[in-house]
Amino acid sequence: MEKPEVILWPDPERVWEEVIILLQEKLPGLLNYGKFQPERKTGPAIWIKCMVARLLPEADWDAESTPIIYLPGVSKADLRKVETAVFDLQPLLEYQYTGNLFLQENGKEWTVTAFVENSNQGFGIKVQKDTATKVALKKALPTIFNQPDPFQNKTLIDAPFLNTLVFPEINESILQWINQGDDFLISMDSSKQVVFKELCKAQFDFEPNFKNIKEIALKLGSQMGNWKTVWQLYANNPRKYPNVEERLRQAKPEDLGTGMFALPTDSWPQCNDVEEEKLYESLTAVSKKDIRTAESEIHKLDQIHRRRKSWIWAELDKTPLAFALGYLSKLVEKSQASFGGFSLEELQNYYVNEGFEVDQLMRGALKAVKSSRDKDAVTSVINLFYKPWLEAITSRFQKLIQENSAIFTDQPVGEETEDFVLFVDAFRFELAKEFVSILAQKSSGIKVSLEPTWSAIPSLTPTAKPKVSPIASVISVNSECKDFRPQLKNTKDLSTAAFRDILKTKGFEYVAKVSDIQAGQRYWMEIGDIDTKGHQEQSGLVKRVEELFELVQETVEGIFEKGYRRIKIVTDHGWLLLPGGLPKTQLNADLTETRWGRCALMKEGAFTPLLHLPWRWNPSVYIAYAPGISFFKVNEEYAHGGISIHECLIPEIILENLSQPKKLALITKVKWTNLKCNVETENAPDGYWIDVRTKATDENSSIVISKNQSISENKGRVMVSEDAEGNAATVLLLDLQGIIIDKILTTVGG
Repeated sequence: MEKPEVILWPDPERVWEEVIILLQEKLPGLLNYGKFQPERKTGPAIWIKCMVARLLPEADWDAESTPIIYLPGVSKADLRKVETAVFDLQPLLEYQYTGNLFLQENGKEWTVTAFVENSNQGFGIKVQKDTATKVALKKALPTIFNQPDPFQNKTLIDAPFLNTLVFPEINESILQWINQGDDFLISMDSSKQVVFKELCKAQFDFEPNFKNIKEIALKLGSQMGNWKTVWQLYANNPRKYPNVEERLRQAKPEDLGTGMFALPTDSWPQCNDVEEEKLYESLTAVSKKDIRTAESEIHKLDQIHRRRKSWIWAELDKTPLAFALGYLSKLVEKSQASFGGFSLEELQNYYVNEGFEVDQLMRGALKAVKSSRDKDAVTSVINLFYKPWLEAITSRFQKLIQENSAIFTDQPVGEETEDFVLFVDAFRFELAKEFVSILAQKSSGIKVSLEPTWSAIPSLTPTAKPKVSPIASVISVNSECKDFRPQLKNTKDLSTAAFRDILKTKGFEYVAKVSDIQAGQRYWMEIGDIDTKGHQEQSGLVKRVEELFELVQETVEGIFEKGYRRIKIVTDHGWLLLPGGLPKTQLNADLTETRWGRCALMKEGAFTPLLHLPWRWNPSVYIAYAPGISFFKVNEEYAHGGISIHECLIPEIILENLSQPKKLALITKVKWTNLKCNVETENAPDGYWIDVRTKATDENSSIVISKNQSISENKGRVMVSEDAEGNAATVLLLDLQGIIIDKILTTVGG
């Protein structure tokens, strides 16, 4: 037998037309009979004959392959009618004698149904014999051809399955249509629009007519049948569909029903709104009751409202009071401690191990709410439970300090032994506890040590910051108290400039940015603005804590990347925070030399019943302190400078990087052989590359003429232009992104 010249593929119903372009990617010899489009290997009969004869450059298939001619709209019978065939088809008719026809075993043209059901050449899967399936099968053909196993585990194919195959994103599309309206439908091509409408009707019992959106949104909110998966998709990312909430709001029925026919409560934003309003009223009422009754009612409210934290409206920040209530319930429980018999050591241990959580819970409750109205409701409960706890622990601490102030008067001064000290302004102890917990979860390669210590007093930056710095030993303990700022032993005032200058005498450099750090130096670095935000924003400070944590973590990671193995984190003081305002203690300004919010330097001879303690930098100077949690001014929610465990107990953190340090890629040797530059590197991954430039930072100044500039096994070589011989240049090592890793000056040619 002779090899067939061509294979003719008749397709009278044009059922295969949509996949020809897909098949041509696999079969370059597949030619399409039709209007002239050579880029798609489509053309009239004469062009096809030229292609078969390989007379045109487009005939790029293997010479051993047999070309295939696809004939849309042409039947096997049309090929037999030689005398009556249309003029344009006539030149191809001879191929039925010099070639073969691609037909079924029974001699009929291939249909899609026949191909799917054929067990020898197709899939061997039964197809439902109805018009809807036939139409759907034709539409699904491109999808079938694009998937490796489209009918996996299927024994029968019907229209719903095929439509889903064509439109797998139907749930997403329904949500987009509900969200955007008919604009989304118009954005589809016409064939997909048809399938979309058919799927909506067959699987979701609606026709996508936006005039009926209220009824359709009701189906979504019902979460019944196939709508359950659409709802779940919406619940996973409701912000992606911003208009759906309003559609649901409009669709909510007056009566949600009862029993097994009841509609879900969580589908309707109004239901959540009503619950939030009830909770607001309950919290406001609770704050006016006695503490025992209020405690019981807070726990009951939490049991009722905690389910709403899993509602979709929680994801959209529509349940702030429900979240705040979760914190308040725990705060109520943990704030019931009594401090009557605590010694100073017991009080410290209590706060370090348990008490700090009360502050964290207070912050959590306050951060959960945004509106002034909600904040007032939460603040009223905070003042009922948190304020007495804060007053009690502070009063006990002040009483113990009045009896024995050694933790402030006997503070030792030593030389700093760490090479990198990171100062985080106003890093209150409970913030540090939360930060190290987060760090432990995110960075398993970092060993964390957190120890409590005591600030200098008063707990103000001018006094307390020098105490935790490397220059503490050069500060005079006979300083004059000028705005609570001491002097150096040389009597120079400890201004910011003087502080940074004296650091150098202790072997430390002040550094402002991680990018300025150079390995091998000893550094003091300052970050954070919690204290500034506290004074400016008062209780709004709680929303800034995450920003601080991110800043500290980013800074720590940057320092470790510079090669440091250990970082010491210190701070100057903590602070008091009481939403609604700290109580005021009257102190006549005429009696004071200097008066700050929680402490004052009294004029000589002035008498007050306030607690007086020696100043850290001159024990002969006594500072007066506000009693309890009070403030010398009015309407302040944030304060420091007084005597409380919150202001004076500060963290000292040591972070140790246990991960293996990254070895820096370096150029170790440059050797010239005439115009060939041979480069040896160290720790450079394969794929890094070499360049030689007359200006190191200008890639357009490259004089390399080699195509291959890559490093392999820490070696690379490049040829450069002969015009550059004898000139100065820079050999550069670059990473995969073209970032300069190392560079060495050289003279071209050696």
